[in-house]
Amino acid sequence: MRNRARQSGITMIGFLFVAAVFLSLAIIGFRVLPSYIEYFSVEKILHQIIEGARDGASLAEVRRDFDRKSGADYIESVRPSDIELTKQGNEITVSAAWTKTLHLVGNVSLLLEFEASATK
Repeated sequence: MRNRARQSGITMIGFLFVAAVFLSLAIIGFRVLPSYIEYFSVEKILHQIIEGARDGASLAEVRRDFDRKSGADYIESVRPSDIELTKQGNEITVSAAWTKTLHLVGNVSLLLEFEASATK
């Protein structure tokens, strides 16, 4: 028994622990990914709106454009009423801010806060 070769590697309990950590991270990642895809879609739409807007565009026109374009990208978290338009000198900024609460497990939830804007 003294001549037994030294073994190296991970134990079964260690493997299960590492697998549980990776599985938990993957589950959280799969829950969060659609929210970030929606965020990037909102940001893309805001850039399209600001680039296509005429100089004297009103807030109602911007909201109408957002409503029309957001329907094609399945955006549900941001409504046209969440869009804000600010003008400072010759600079126009269109922005939207929203939060999303994702239920993970039991009484554990994840709160995501997003803010997208575009300036012309």
